[in-house]
Amino acid sequence: MEEQKHIKDYIVDYLLEEDAGKRVDPVLAEWLAEDESNRKDFDLYKKIWEESHLYTESGTYDSGLAWEKVDAINGQKKSSRQYLRNISYAVSGAAASLLIVLTLSFMGVFQKKSDVLVRMTADYGNRSEIVLPDGSLVKLNSGSEVAYSYDPKKKIREVAFQGEGFFDVSKSKEPFVIKTAGGLNVRVWGTSFNLQAYTDDSVVQASLVEGCIELESGKETLIMKPGEIAVFDKNTNKIKQVGGILSHSYGWLDNKLYMEDMPLSIVCKYLERWYDVEITLQSGLGEDIRYNGVIQEETVTDVMEALSRLSHISYHVKGKHISITSK
Repeated sequence: MEEQKHIKDYIVDYLLEEDAGKRVDPVLAEWLAEDESNRKDFDLYKKIWEESHLYTESGTYDSGLAWEKVDAINGQKKSSRQYLRNISYAVSGAAASLLIVLTLSFMGVFQKKSDVLVRMTADYGNRSEIVLPDGSLVKLNSGSEVAYSYDPKKKIREVAFQGEGFFDVSKSKEPFVIKTAGGLNVRVWGTSFNLQAYTDDSVVQASLVEGCIELESGKETLIMKPGEIAVFDKNTNKIKQVGGILSHSYGWLDNKLYMEDMPLSIVCKYLERWYDVEITLQSGLGEDIRYNGVIQEETVTDVMEALSRLSHISYHVKGKHISITSK
């Protein structure tokens, strides 16, 4: 029936009703009577809603204001790229948390026996963003994944993360800890920062825009201040501050790649993630050619044309495969 397509809206309306003696809408009542599994799902959603109040405070996060801060630092208005398909959840507060969890529940992502509340993946060639149940916003670059969980006993907000993302974490007395596949933990206190932690990269890089974060791996720790950039070496387990222009580290938000003596091999790694292509380099070419400047092009072919004009390389495109050789 037509109402079935929007049944989650009726559930949301019911749960948002503050009256202790609230009544069940006839459409919702009919859906509940249709099948016992519907009743079980409804009970699950009520449980999710009740538990969400343990860690969700309505109105603590304003996603528009958060991105205005980023735009102000960049000095430019954020634009969207045609080849990327953004998945936007423009929601906030308690109702937003419920809508996200309900949507993921209907999709089969929510696991009853797991403490993972929400999970989002941005495949190669795509970007996405998600508002977590605590109101924090995470914008994911291509090839990234975030999974949020909450321990009501320890009162810890925990995120398993790999890839690259810009985090705007809502302020709370409860710790917000990000765990990366490289062994680095990031402890956050109501903060905006970029985190690059791809599993196939040798380093994890954190760039702090606002607030305070602490990087920790074993006995190595570093407390960062706004404007600082730090890297964690996975091979040596060492954390250190590095130089650089802060806004360049999250230029991907404006579809830009800033290159500072960047070897062709690293440039190609970015392009493979951004455009979901496979690039083959002629032996020895990857480290011999280096670039300085900024790339902002619409298609991977446009990028290859720009690179070939800057250096002595030729390229051949066949489907999703690109081969690069010297001229």
